[in-house]
Amino acid sequence: MNKKELWLNIANYHFDNLVPTHFWDEIIAKFGGQSPFTKAFADKLCRKFNWKKQFAMKAIWEYKKFVYLGVISDCGVTPSKIIDQVWHEHLLFSVGYRNFCKNIIEYDFDHNPELVSINSQTETFQSQYFYTIDLYKKEFGLEPPEEIWDATKFQGNAAGIKKPKKNKLVSTVYGTDDNSETLISFFPSVESHDVEFGGGEFGGGGATASWGFDSDDSSDSDDGGSDGGTSCSSSCGSGCGGGD
Repeated sequence: MNKKELWLNIANYHFDNLVPTHFWDEIIAKFGGQSPFTKAFADKLCRKFNWKKQFAMKAIWEYKKFVYLGVISDCGVTPSKIIDQVWHEHLLFSVGYRNFCKNIIEYDFDHNPELVSINSQTETFQSQYFYTIDLYKKEFGLEPPEEIWDATKFQGNAAGIKKPKKNKLVSTVYGTDDNSETLISFFPSVESHDVEFGGGEFGGGGATASWGFDSDDSSDSDDGGSDGGTSCSSSCGSGCGGGD
């Protein structure tokens, strides 16, 4: 599976495996239109974090990008607070999340939160966070949206931050030799970048965010929930750490 195939798998994943099939008709009737299960997941985020619907859909779209980065990276990646909250909610559906890892990304995308605050571990997460932002820009050819990516416990900027140590081989994930190419190289036109990565529809694969929106239901939110940041990392399925 090359990068384009991986991204399209993730972009076209609509969270339907989070819902038992005998509830599908009710979800479709309630949310309707395209991607009712993504909308149902977004609705859960809205109720839990007091987010607006469009913001929740955009956060889900950016979470998909984060997952992509975690799979293709040879280092651990660390999310923003908003994306970490989406990740936590996805993980709660343990069967669906395992299915997502097995059948959609074909990779055990593990979650490794900070148990206690340890300076060396916090520095690792900080390094991984800035590395993740840099990788985002390279792979998608876009600046990560501030309202989703800037909320973090980490201060300062990427200057002087060392790249995290490698903790996995990309080739073991793909079994291909084309992963030196960035994702944007598979979508050569600027227009295709906007369509595939910009998230104008905030859902991928034709999904829309516009179900029952109020006229002022924009992408703004009240900071995406509780104070504080994220201290979480991804790792390979064997449990190797976040760059220590």
